[in-house]
Amino acid sequence: MFGPAIRLLAITLLTVLLPLAGAVLSGQPLSSLLHFPLHVRGWDPAPINAALTDAAQLFAILLVGALLWLCWPRKRKRPDIADGQRRTAQRPWPRYVWLSLLVLIAALIAIDGQAFNAAIGLLTLALTLLLNANTERRTGSSLISQRRGYFLLLFPASLAAGWLVFYWLNLFIGVWTYPSATEAVPFALGKSLDYASLLPALLSLRQWLGSFPRLLRWTQSGLPLGDRGQAGWPLIGLASLALASGAVWPDQLYPLMLIAPSILALGLQIAAHQATSLSGIAQGDWSRPLLTTAAAALLMAYSQAINLLLGSLTSASPAWAYQLPLLGGIELLGLPAPAWLITLPLALLGLWLADQLTEPFKRRPQQPPFRPRSPVQIPVVDLLREQKRR
Repeated sequence: MFGPAIRLLAITLLTVLLPLAGAVLSGQPLSSLLHFPLHVRGWDPAPINAALTDAAQLFAILLVGALLWLCWPRKRKRPDIADGQRRTAQRPWPRYVWLSLLVLIAALIAIDGQAFNAAIGLLTLALTLLLNANTERRTGSSLISQRRGYFLLLFPASLAAGWLVFYWLNLFIGVWTYPSATEAVPFALGKSLDYASLLPALLSLRQWLGSFPRLLRWTQSGLPLGDRGQAGWPLIGLASLALASGAVWPDQLYPLMLIAPSILALGLQIAAHQATSLSGIAQGDWSRPLLTTAAAALLMAYSQAINLLLGSLTSASPAWAYQLPLLGGIELLGLPAPAWLITLPLALLGLWLADQLTEPFKRRPQQPPFRPRSPVQIPVVDLLREQKRR
């Protein structure tokens, strides 16, 4: 656990200190940046740039097209007989599926109290339980049943990562605000619940997508890129520069600042000669990054749709509102289409964080609970009767 702890601490310190250093060196008063809760942006965003928007949309189309071409199956795999058996063998729903109903009731209560951040977190938690229950019903295994301790550990890790990436970095770039947040304590509690549910939902949704054999096989036989020499320190330097300079030029460099933690994690893995989330593509296996990115996109669409729905059905403001500088064009659920590319680096960051948490479970073998083959027999002897016989 010592190695993962050092890596987590290094990324945390760089993510916290470098934006502060950039803001201080550029002469910005920290009092104008560090707000809690951030319900109003401290400066007006740069107006939409038509040329930049067109370039971003073209880049998004080319990137998605390139990924689809790279992961397109080069060879057909015959269906496994076990896959057919898994599809036909339907098991009963696990008992914890009923917890999702209780969570949904709690979410409705939060919506009635206009605690939208808490409601979105509860609805994400309900989705996580339903996905695990459906996966376990169809395949006999799920993230909850495999390693319950690991599943529970995802919640505090997701909580810390959410506050670090989605709130702390956003203080320096102001990409989204929380217009309905007026009091600090209710906002902190509701947002903590929202952040804590993200990583378990991401991994559960990824496992659910991978439980469909055809989809899994389709992503495992793409174009192999081969082993290529990679240097980790240039990536670490680039990410550090993005974190420091993003606080100086927030409207121009906010995309780099948001993906900087993912680049840091990738650079540290390469520098330490460890397997990364992209290691499988050398053999043509694109399932890990591709399915996780798809899960991140679906989870982002789920949260944003609920956020817009709550804002439209009630008289209150939504839980959060985006203000993307320079970027416009076609919107999907209130976000410009190129902005959805953020799901790829966020998915890689979630995979990296999940891999760090697996280290103590790899060293500790999983043992089934003790179950005696036959009931334990306890002999009962009447001592008084034995004495009379003697």
